[in-house]
Order: sequence, then structure tokens, then C-alpha cells
Amino acid sequence: MAAELFVLGTSQAVAPACVRERMHVDLDEVFRGLVRLREIPGLLDEAVPLATCGRLEVYGLSRHPLRAVKAMKDLLGARTGMDRQEVDAHSYTRWGEDAARHLFRVASGLDSVIYGEAQILGQVRDALAHPGADQVAGTFMKRLFQSALASGKRVRTETDIGRGSASVAGAALCLLEAEGGDYSGLTALVLGAGETGALVARLLRKAGVTRILVANRTVATAERLAAELGGEAHGLDALGQLLPRADIVVGAVTGRDDLVTVDTMRAALGDEPRRRFLIDLAHPRNFAADVADLPGVWLLDLAQIFERVEEARSARAAQVPRAETIVEAEVENFAHWVRSRMSAPVLRAVREQILALARDEAERRARGKSPEEREELTRFARSLARTLLHAPTVAIRDADPGTPEGQGLLRAAPTLFGLDGAEDDAVGGVG
Repeated sequence: MAAELFVLGTSQAVAPACVRERMHVDLDEVFRGLVRLREIPGLLDEAVPLATCGRLEVYGLSRHPLRAVKAMKDLLGARTGMDRQEVDAHSYTRWGEDAARHLFRVASGLDSVIYGEAQILGQVRDALAHPGADQVAGTFMKRLFQSALASGKRVRTETDIGRGSASVAGAALCLLEAEGGDYSGLTALVLGAGETGALVARLLRKAGVTRILVANRTVATAERLAAELGGEAHGLDALGQLLPRADIVVGAVTGRDDLVTVDTMRAALGDEPRRRFLIDLAHPRNFAADVADLPGVWLLDLAQIFERVEEARSARAAQVPRAETIVEAEVENFAHWVRSRMSAPVLRAVREQILALARDEAERRARGKSPEEREELTRFARSLARTLLHAPTVAIRDADPGTPEGQGLLRAAPTLFGLDGAEDDAVGGVG
């Protein structure tokens, strides 16, 4: 019985954030669980888990895929306290070529909330590079993930699906860059250390901002983010002292309308001539609208940012058909490799059998002949055998084990050529 590819996973497509949090399992623990499953004879040949902020998936290769999936669901349920019904309701399973296609679409940014998500390609690469992968991944999984990476790279190179920022934080920084230019040497003050504030702070650091100040209701939360970025942590009560130091101020504090008033900002500006860039990502807004009327102040609000986001999302969506075409081409390339891999035992046995018969017949006919005649007979027999092998070689190599015709050919070849057992590993895979 040949092994079959499958994927078991959960993502934002089938589970809300609260459920995904319950289903979260540390990646090192996932690897340990997969190692234990591989120790069960015949259950799991290979596996690689893929974890991102919005998904947890395990790609597996098994001669008993239904049993393997059941065992994985049992492990997940035991680890999270969820019963089988809950796990089934908030997970998906795909088989064979559909499983490969799913990974290729993930790597290409076609299965993300935002088309062309930039981080996902690196996360797919990290999955294969994880130290635990050496214990559970073999030739098949390595080729699968490498092919998925190739698909993702082609989509990003040959389409514009990743062009323009389709997230609120990314779009805000693109608009800021267009207005203010170089970030180096600037000081940024991020108000709020929640998900949005943390994302913007990281993007600012990546863009070249050298000094980052974080102010938050809970100082401990600000301290964790500041430590990650090499910045300073403060409470919101220090706002009056922090504003004068900042060139860029990001508002991401929820539930605080007009946190920065015109009077507060005027006091912060003082007599300094330099420009101040304010980005309001909060709802209700953190900056009073009339702050924009102050000299030297550039204020970007959510309405402007959402306009840019929608433009980018529409542009990315228009690239999807071309991206899907690339994915399908890469899936077919991978499927061809799988077919060649699975037909290899039959093909190798057929060639060895025919060449051996030709060699034996040449030796029998060469008895009593001169060395030159024996050499000539050997060359002739080998050449004839290779000529006769050409057509069956092509047919066996291109046989699709996922179709009845391909299965029939691979099963019939050993009988036709007088072989035993060569077809045992020739049927299955991604078909």
C-alpha cells in the first residue's frame, strides 16, 4: 500500500479567534507529538507542521491517512480539552493533490485574509527549517515545501499581488513615507501597546526609526514591547513629557476619544520648527480633529488610511487569476515528480530485467566467438534492448497512479516483464 498526502488544519476560514486560541499548541509540542505518532508502525511516514498567527496545520504522508488524521485529532483534543465534535467543527482535512494545492495557495498568499500577505512565505520556509523537522520530514515533505516556496516566489515575482499595503498599519506607514521621506534619526511615540500599536511599532523599527517610545495604560505591557524593540516604556500619564520628544506619534489606544487635544499638542510643539507626523489608528480617535490645523502638524486619520487600503485590496484581487494559474502549474510540476517517484521501482526493475536478458543472450550467442565478435554481439544486444525499452519507459514514467489507467499499467508491467513485487510502492501519493 502506497502512502498518501494529507493536511489537517485550522485557520481563520473555519474558526474564530477565540476558538483558534483554544486550539493553539506550541510548535515544539506539535513536533514531539508527531515524533510519537511516527513511532507507531505504519501510521505516519513523514510530517511537517505549519504555524502562523492565523493557522495551525500539519501536512502528513501516511499509508493509513484516515487513521493518522484521527490520531492527530485525538492528540489535539487531549492537549486542548476540546471534544471531537469541536475539533471536527473547526478544522479541515484535504487529501492528495488538493492538500498540495492548499499549501501552494497558502505560500502564495491566496489563502490569507489579505491577498499576497508578505509574511507567509517566510513562515512556510521556517516550517521546513525548524530543528524538529529533521526528525519527522523526509524526501517527500522536503520536496513538497520546496515546491510550495517556488510557487510563492513565482507569484510574487510574476504578479503584483503583493504590491501596495492592504493592511491598516502598512498603509499608514506607506502614506507617512510618501509625506515624510527618510525615517532614520526620528523618534516615534506609540500610544497603545495592543495588537495594532505593537504592529506599527515593529514596522517603524523595521523602516529605520531609531528611537521608539511606548506609552500604554498598563506599563508592564509597554515594557514588554519596548524591550523587544530596544525602546522606552511609559504610562499614558507621561504623555505631556513624551510628546515634545516625538517626531512621529501613533494613536492606537482604544476607548479614549481625543487623547491628544489641540492644547496638549500646542504645548508639545512649543517654539520648535520641526514637523510632527500624527497617525490616528484608533476608534474613537485619539487625536482631536483640530490638531491638524496647528503649524507643522501632519495628521493622518482612519478615513484616509481605509481609502488607501481599499485601493490596494482591489489591485491585489485583480491579480488573483494570474496567481492561481501559476499555482496550478506548480502543482502539476510537483504531481509529475510524485508520479515519477512512484513509478521508479517498476521502471528500474523493467530496465534491469531487459538489460540482463539481453546481456545473458549475447553471452550465450558469443560462445566460441572471437573477442571482437563477442564485443560486437554485446553492443548489439544492449542497443536493441534500449531501443525496445524506449516506449515502455516513457509509458511507465508518465503513468499517473491517481487514475485507473495509470494504476492498471503500473500493476500490469511487472507481470508483462516477468517481475515480482515491483509495483508494491507504485500507486498513491497526490493523485
